[in-house]
Amino acid sequence: MRPLLPVLAAGGTFAGSAVIGLFLGVLVAQRSEEPLWAVAGLMAGAALGAVCALALLVRAMR
Repeated sequence: MRPLLPVLAAGGTFAGSAVIGLFLGVLVAQRSEEPLWAVAGLMAGAALGAVCALALLVRAMR
């Protein structure tokens, strides 16, 4: 179970960042009436989540 914890943490970090990015993108899209902000928020959240998840996995492998 111990080797699985970093993978679960990385997955949770990625998913959480993507959901938060989508939420913020939807908020901005509603205020600006430009629906592409929702997609941009999702992509930005996914990119940030991927970087953070990769950093967690690299740190766990050391």
